[in-house]
Amino acid sequence: MPDLGRAGDGTIEVQLEGYEAELLRRLCGEMRLLLEADLPRADPVTDRIFPRAYEDAGDEDAYRELVGTTLKDYKLEALDAVEGALGEEGPARVSLKDEDRDRWLTFLTDTRLALGTRLGVTEETMTREPDPDSPDAVALSVLHWVGWIQEQILEKAMEDG
Repeated sequence: MPDLGRAGDGTIEVQLEGYEAELLRRLCGEMRLLLEADLPRADPVTDRIFPRAYEDAGDEDAYRELVGTTLKDYKLEALDAVEGALGEEGPARVSLKDEDRDRWLTFLTDTRLALGTRLGVTEETMTREPDPDSPDAVALSVLHWVGWIQEQILEKAMEDG
């Protein structure tokens, strides 16, 4: 598991072994494909990552026109920050100040939403260990691991500095 700590200035320090950093790099690649793809609004992952603001179709269309690509651009900026912090290979040591922490949390949230939606995860699924005989066992384990990292970053952020 990654090693997370907190420096005296409130910076969250994340140390990732090579295989952990590589997994996050691969997830970054998958998220980039997803965010840059022209998926239809009917796609469940698109709908989960970019949820509707309004029930009424006309209001929703007006909202989408108003905000344009702002949310998508923010998610891509967060992804860029994570990719940049991880580097291209090997282990990674990352220092997360406020803005960087928020970008990591955005990326981790989006990754969990995408994985969970594709896997059809329910609250019940998340409360039990993945069945090692399930074809989704590895993906569910990754989902749990990403959630654990997210939780640790949030816990460290709430500690008194």
